[in-house]
Amino acid sequence: MRSVLDRVRACRDYRRLRARVRALLAEIGVPRPWDLAEFCDRVAAHRGRPIHLVPAPLPPGAPDGAWLAGPTVDVIVYDRDSPALRAEHIVCHELGHMLLGHQGARPGPELTPDVSPDLLRRMGVLHRGAYGSYNSRCEQEAEVAASLIWKLAGRSLLAPRRALAPADAAVVDRFGEAMERFR
Repeated sequence: MRSVLDRVRACRDYRRLRARVRALLAEIGVPRPWDLAEFCDRVAAHRGRPIHLVPAPLPPGAPDGAWLAGPTVDVIVYDRDSPALRAEHIVCHELGHMLLGHQGARPGPELTPDVSPDLLRRMGVLHRGAYGSYNSRCEQEAEVAASLIWKLAGRSLLAPRRALAPADAAVVDRFGEAMERFR
């Protein structure tokens, strides 16, 4: 069990991380209305190197996505079979790694802007373990970054709340009262 001091430190670290990511995103700019390609272009300009998105069929057990840092280009590989919103979140997660200065997988000099998924598979870059896996802290930081990107972009995996008509709201209230009685 974590001590109170550990929890306080964790909260302080989390606030610092959020402030750091917010500052980076303010500098880069998150497009509104949201456009993933435009955001990738902005991150690429910030990093001074192109970013290529490669949808690929990923084998079972492989990560949902990976950032490959080539000599002159960054490549984000993501599962092409993921639903569109999930794929977008995977890409934002990998962009979060870039923005936070984490190390991407180093696939070697073979990586070019026209890299094919088959080449990536042969190179073994679809498994981070072979190239210096991320620790859980880096993964958590990238997830916080992805969540902040989405928040600033006005994106969500959940549908927005809807207002109910008064008659419908009364039915929901009566149902809620009835459920409370059975607790």
